[in-house]
Amino acid sequence: MIKKYTDKEIADKLKNLTIICDTREQVNGHILGYFDNHKVAHKPQKLDIGDYSAEIDGYTLEHDVVIERKANIDELAGNFTVDRTRFEDEFVRAKANGTKVFLLIENGSFAKINSHDYQSKLKPKSLLASLYAWMARYNITVAFCEPEQTGQIIYGVLYYYAREQLMKGK
Repeated sequence: MIKKYTDKEIADKLKNLTIICDTREQVNGHILGYFDNHKVAHKPQKLDIGDYSAEIDGYTLEHDVVIERKANIDELAGNFTVDRTRFEDEFVRAKANGTKVFLLIENGSFAKINSHDYQSKLKPKSLLASLYAWMARYNITVAFCEPEQTGQIIYGVLYYYAREQLMKGK
């Protein structure tokens, strides 16, 4: 039988949400600073997929939802070229596990890709084709943001994902 939680039980459980930060994630001081400044519990832990996930009451959501962060369009372009096999393997595993992936790209936008406002020689048409194909193929949600928004977005996505699961009684 699936446990249905009351609104108060859900609110109480969400107070114990902890963000998991992959131990291999680099240059994320601005994100950890946001978590610290807003009293968001977080801990380093190796994640098999993605850079961020969450746990609540000792149950990890890393097989349910992850956030893959890219610092800029050039990092993304590098993943579609030099690191393509490794990058794609991660998304293949996520899809096989039924893991929802949010791809969060800092310092970028579709407009910046279209105008080739990045250093990589990968042409906008090719970059967009790869991005659109992977969105369809791997059910990825893509979002762009400025670095000062990243911590808030990571927390918000994971908080509301956990909340929806609790509301379903999972």
